[in-house]
Amino acid sequence: MCFATLPLHPAFDYNHWIFFFHIAPFAKLHLVHYDACTAGGASTFCSCCDKAEANTKTRTIMRWNISNLPRQDGRNVIVTGGASGIGFQVAQALGKKGAHVTILGRDAAKGEQAIAQLRSNGGNYNFDQMDLASLASIESFAARWDSRPLQLLMNVAGVMAVPQRELTAEGVEMHMGTNFLGHFALTGRLLAALTSGSARVVTVSALVARFKMADLDPDDLQAKQKPYTPMGAYARSKLADIMFAVELQRRAGMIHSGVTSVAVDPGTANTGLQRHVSGAAAVVGSALTNLIGYPIARVAENVLFAATMEKPTEDTLIAPSFFIQRFASPRDVGLPTLARNQAVRERLWQKAESLTGVHFGI
Repeated sequence: MCFATLPLHPAFDYNHWIFFFHIAPFAKLHLVHYDACTAGGASTFCSCCDKAEANTKTRTIMRWNISNLPRQDGRNVIVTGGASGIGFQVAQALGKKGAHVTILGRDAAKGEQAIAQLRSNGGNYNFDQMDLASLASIESFAARWDSRPLQLLMNVAGVMAVPQRELTAEGVEMHMGTNFLGHFALTGRLLAALTSGSARVVTVSALVARFKMADLDPDDLQAKQKPYTPMGAYARSKLADIMFAVELQRRAGMIHSGVTSVAVDPGTANTGLQRHVSGAAAVVGSALTNLIGYPIARVAENVLFAATMEKPTEDTLIAPSFFIQRFASPRDVGLPTLARNQAVRERLWQKAESLTGVHFGI
């Protein structure tokens, strides 16, 4: 039998953990989320999510953790947002396995502190300054990288729930400009290096990309036709990230470039990403994240699996396999409904090229 949904403060929809208490045989209490429970049909009770997702295939992957990460000796890796949070954990794990890791960030002091911490345990790490909210900064970094072969581009950095509408250096809404267009431009600027290295591009999304608030319209990426809401803006940018990753996989595969692309929902953990959430919502959100999320040492698992899995398909999205993420492994959960629409993806790609001035030529 099911009881009511636990009411959550709108400010921490970033987790959107809809709870259902199922009294199962033997009086065992279960907590499930609509997308984590494939047997109970819980999504029929969720009015703000895409109910069709209950019928999408969920492809379980073998038990996997960071200890299964293969050697990365001699491989060049770029990690955006590598100075903290998930990005730091990704950079650390890859460096320990022998990769040459460059972390990117806009704060030079914070970046150098992260490099010192990473190097204290051995490994080859470097920092370069780049601001994803500035197309000029992205172009400048790409020129410095030049054509050095690149084997992994980890598009991890992002902003979330910026309280008031803010704009990038080019006047684009901050979530869309940083999370999506910034990574789109960086990937395009580095395409020659990626092709030379037969690279994998991993783009980090979030669970919120599946929710109805992610009402992405490629013809209105600034969302000027709707009121600004912090989580709505974040959700749309994260759906755009998935659509970018999928379309890059399709286009690169058509010309046999050797580049592969995959999107990933990393799960949740208490990182700096939630810095704009405050007050009671922050306290409750942090407690829930500690209950259901990953310990910080494991939060990179899904991203690292996505970086090293066998060639993804055009409908691959890696995410945690279980609601209580400390018990989870990476799995391929399939795409949100809108991301499966090639015509919409192509229109989004065209708009991104127009807004960034970066043309992939694929």
